[in-house]
Amino acid sequence: MLRIGRPWIGRDFGDGHPMDVANAQAFDGLSFIPVMKTIGRQTQVTLLAAVNPDYFLNSYSRKLSANQGLVEVMRYDGTMLMATQDAIVPGMRHIESQVPDNLSETESGSYDQATGEYGVPMLTAFRASRLFPLLVVVHLDRDRVLLKWERETRLILLIVLPALLALIILAVILQVRRRQASLQRAQARRALQESEERWSFALEGSGDGVWDWNLVDDRVFFSPRWKQMFGYAEHEIGDAHSEWVGLVHPEDLPRVQAEQQACMAGRSQHYTSEYRMRCRDGSWKWILTRGMVASRDANGMPLRMVGTHTDQTERKLAEERMQLAASVYEAAAEAIVVTDAGNRIISINPAFTEMTGYSAQEAIGQTPKMLSSGRNDPALYQEMWRSLRETGQWKGEIWNRRKNGEIYAEWLSINTLLDAQGQVFRHVAMFSDITGRKNAEELIWKQASYDVLTGLPNRRLLFDRLTQEMKRSKRAGHRLALFFIDLDHFKEVNDTLGHDCGDQLLIEAAHRISSCVRASDTVARLGGDEFAVVLPNLDDPSRAEQIAAAIIKTLATPFSLNGHDAYVTASIGISLCPDDGQDIESLMKYADQAMYVSKNNGRSCFNFFTAAMQRHAQQRQQMIRDLHGALAAGQFEVYFQPIAELADGTVTKAEALLRWRHPQLGMINPAQFIPLAEETGLICEIGDWVFYEAASMAKRWQTKREAAGSRAKPIQISVNKSPRQFYTGATQESWLKHLQQLGLPANCIVIEITEGLLMEDRSSVVSKLLQLRNSGIRVALDDFGTGYSSMSYLRKFDIDFLKIDQSFIGDIAENPNDQVIAEAMIAMAHKLGMQVIAEGVETEQQRRLLVAAGCDYGQGYLFSKPLPAEEFLASFQPAEQLA
Repeated sequence: MLRIGRPWIGRDFGDGHPMDVANAQAFDGLSFIPVMKTIGRQTQVTLLAAVNPDYFLNSYSRKLSANQGLVEVMRYDGTMLMATQDAIVPGMRHIESQVPDNLSETESGSYDQATGEYGVPMLTAFRASRLFPLLVVVHLDRDRVLLKWERETRLILLIVLPALLALIILAVILQVRRRQASLQRAQARRALQESEERWSFALEGSGDGVWDWNLVDDRVFFSPRWKQMFGYAEHEIGDAHSEWVGLVHPEDLPRVQAEQQACMAGRSQHYTSEYRMRCRDGSWKWILTRGMVASRDANGMPLRMVGTHTDQTERKLAEERMQLAASVYEAAAEAIVVTDAGNRIISINPAFTEMTGYSAQEAIGQTPKMLSSGRNDPALYQEMWRSLRETGQWKGEIWNRRKNGEIYAEWLSINTLLDAQGQVFRHVAMFSDITGRKNAEELIWKQASYDVLTGLPNRRLLFDRLTQEMKRSKRAGHRLALFFIDLDHFKEVNDTLGHDCGDQLLIEAAHRISSCVRASDTVARLGGDEFAVVLPNLDDPSRAEQIAAAIIKTLATPFSLNGHDAYVTASIGISLCPDDGQDIESLMKYADQAMYVSKNNGRSCFNFFTAAMQRHAQQRQQMIRDLHGALAAGQFEVYFQPIAELADGTVTKAEALLRWRHPQLGMINPAQFIPLAEETGLICEIGDWVFYEAASMAKRWQTKREAAGSRAKPIQISVNKSPRQFYTGATQESWLKHLQQLGLPANCIVIEITEGLLMEDRSSVVSKLLQLRNSGIRVALDDFGTGYSSMSYLRKFDIDFLKIDQSFIGDIAENPNDQVIAEAMIAMAHKLGMQVIAEGVETEQQRRLLVAAGCDYGQGYLFSKPLPAEEFLASFQPAEQLA
């Protein structure tokens, strides 16, 4: 049955409303929803339509049973339009509806109703229409929904969860493997990168150059470092293989190419060779090349070779230096020994074995103490190790012992080698045998310090010992005595018996003097016939007197020399320290002065130095100083003493005698200054001046005789010539030239010499004497008989005159022995063709005795004292008779 419900007024469901509020009535069967709409504004037409809700709800009902839930269609304001539950009447309003108010903005949504208007928990969802203000709301029984969900969930969990878990595990495994693979790839990349970096660093660090030879097109790649190695810029070396060939040393190229071919042919796996290559500057550099065939074709033919070049120049030079060092080490004349830090020998060279006698097997493993001689001071070893610790080296002389027990001297040089940490690594010792040199040095020192003839200390060593003894005496407060000893008459023995006998006498005298002193005393030879004695630790000066007396006594004993007995005495001078002086120069000077006093006092005695001696020495030195300027100041004069014929007193000869008129001291005795002139060497200059003065006098005397028309015998002037004048200069040449300039015959001059000059028998003296004799100058032997006369030189030299010393003439009238000696001398001289001149004739009786003995000439105060030149010339006419 059709039932019309309450009509709606409005444009549509969105803005319509029921016409009355009559309650809806329930009915069975189909239900229809009336819809009314007015059309038009002026003429209103109302349309009424009925809508069957089942048309809309049947699709929902088939999917949703009544006990599962319901579907509602309502307006936005909550007015119910239709529902799948009969209890819901269209037009009803939901009071507790939770549908949002802003449906115009929110199309759909859902919410949970715990205890809603339906009395059970519901799950509600809604969706609004965009075209109409309608809203579809679905309510589901939450418990039934969740029960199904729980069953589905359990099923899903039972099925899906294991699968999901398996998937998760699989995913985890895959992820782990993926990460591991990624990590391995990263590690491989890093390893490759590190390897490449290490290879790059290694090449850069080693300085190696890289080459890559393409054998197909015969092109070679050279790395920049390869080019830098030889000094070439990048563009200066091409990639042609021929460029490399052109750089290889011609002597090395055939060998290098053969080695390359061996590698390419497969005969060797790697190619290694050393050869020289030319650098840009033209020099040659040794390189080591290492290479290999990198690839071959299917037939095994090489396609590519790669390798490196390493600079070997320094290594080659080092090897050459090492080879040289090894050669030097083996061939060195010096012994070389190498020890470890523990001072154990680890290496020796052949010179070590040759020098010490120890082989390598015997020495290696031992310490250098095996060579110890026990002769070195322990302080030397302490200083050696101190120097090695502080400076790493030591040098010095040391005494060692050979295997055969022989002790030898060596010059040792030790150097310390340190390791990289600065610790002692090795000691290298080099030494040479200097025994020969030490012996030579000792000999030289002995020769420099000891007298070769007597073996006594010489002047040098005497100074050293005297210095030390003076220091000791000063510290101890004791006296020290210094003796100067001069052998009297030694010159006569030496001249008479010869130098060999003289040497024997000196050796024996040294023994005798040494026997008189203590072992702690020093006996030295100063030279010639002079000795010195040092007496240290002298408590009483009388002890020095006793020793001096003993020396004089022992030296006075005859010396037996080659079958001849010789006699000498000793003159000794003594100075004391600190009494006379506290320095060497003073002591030696004062001892020398005291010795001369002993000589002047008659010899064979000793004297202590006194202040008077010092005054005398000072006067002597002053005289020497004055003597140097005397000749230039015209202080010298020549006096002439006539020499008369003893038979009739005729004067045909005269002797020139030197005199010194001092401006303050007046006339000085020749015995005072002539020895000083001899000592200082001034006698040569003074002697020449005397000769010139004498020659001038002879010329004047001859001229005066010629002017007087005298036919008397030729006149002669005698001039004394010092031995020193024969030793130095060319006196005879200047003298002869001067005679020629004067026009004076040479036989007008007589040269007077002493026996000592002839005794020396020097070739130079003999030649000069013969030169004078052959020129016409006459020679007279002065002071004959006062020394050790020898007849041999009288035969050897052509002597014209023999002058008997006045010591034999003074007592000739009173002493028969002197008369006999004089007669013998005169007879001997005449037998040898010489004329005789007697000196010191002062009385007529002496003249008569000499005439009776056959003496030819006389000289002395009986005839005249020495006279100045002008007085002599005025007093004596040529051939004037004085008796």
